[in-house]
Amino acid sequence: MFWALVPVKEVTESKQRLAGVLQPHEREGLALAMLRDVLTAVGEVEKFDGVLLVSRSQKIQALAPEFGSDVFMESAGSDHSRAVIEGNDYLIDRYDAKCSLALSCDVPRVTADDIRLLIEDHEHVSLVPNASGEGTNAVLTSPPNAINCQFGGASLARHIRSADVSGLHTRIVRNENIGHDIDDAHDLEKAIVDLKSSFTRDYLQSSGIAARLSDQIGNRRSAMSQTTSTVSQWT
Repeated sequence: MFWALVPVKEVTESKQRLAGVLQPHEREGLALAMLRDVLTAVGEVEKFDGVLLVSRSQKIQALAPEFGSDVFMESAGSDHSRAVIEGNDYLIDRYDAKCSLALSCDVPRVTADDIRLLIEDHEHVSLVPNASGEGTNAVLTSPPNAINCQFGGASLARHIRSADVSGLHTRIVRNENIGHDIDDAHDLEKAIVDLKSSFTRDYLQSSGIAARLSDQIGNRRSAMSQTTSTVSQWT
């Protein structure tokens, strides 16, 4: 049995690093739109026997029927790492899962082809780094609990060490779409400029976020241009 696992925190607590540019209801709407994009991509991959949403959020759980997903509630107070560990244990106990892909819920660029490429040539541990190359946005493991998941910060190195301790070879797969999450204002501005047709793009446009931030980007560039012009006059 081959499962996809998507951990999602309470949507009211999501994307706190965007608090400076988005209102709480906008962050919530963005989180739900990105999750829909991720679940759409996962649902198009024939290899998966099922998809597990790991979340205590009722709004997240309400999405499960729409995508045919199972739901597991992690322990109260669990972080991302604990949610994935408990989700994998659930998949083993309930479905006798032999392999699982733990995928970040905030990678709206991901496509089914990206996931298929990740699955190709997989043996025991395959990791997809984030854009910085230090974090981990996808963990593909056979069996699901092959390594001790330790997300946050420089998690890629920790995941590699965990695989080494277990005597497992780690395969690093660099994928731009999976690697680019939306965590901060810079990520959001980039998404507004280059994100293709998706739930996330539709939400950013329909909510007015895209227009508002595009205006801010334009104003910032104009101010920088004026500053550069003034400096050049005095040099």
